[in-house]
Amino acid sequence: MVSDSLSSLQKQKETVKAGMENSRNMISAAQDKVKRLQEASSSMQTSIQSLRNIKSNIDDFEVNKAKWEGEEEKQFETKYNSYGIYVGVYDSDTRKAKQQIDEDLEAARQEKAHAETGLENLQRILDGLESDIKAAKEE
Repeated sequence: MVSDSLSSLQKQKETVKAGMENSRNMISAAQDKVKRLQEASSSMQTSIQSLRNIKSNIDDFEVNKAKWEGEEEKQFETKYNSYGIYVGVYDSDTRKAKQQIDEDLEAARQEKAHAETGLENLQRILDGLESDIKAAKEE
């Protein structure tokens, strides 16, 4: 009977160890994902700032009579305004993309935290099983 109990505890211990290894793999994958997303977010922020500087230059540019006249002035203003609109749309899309990256980053951080909690719980279970195995061997 003690042998059956000990065998059952050993099997449980192996199952918990396998679960712990799985949790470690999940933590490692989540850490890699967090790192990649942090780098992407940082890169996007740099791009957004650069884009905003360009947009500011576009918005501040003036078409005046000293540089342009008549039909050339109208054509240039039309094209330049279109350019400003496209840059504005691109800026908006880029900010949305960064927001999505930041949301994915937070989800990856939570995923990592859950895996770490799971690993801690499995470690406590393993400690309990090892105590039970030790006690069963002493019987």
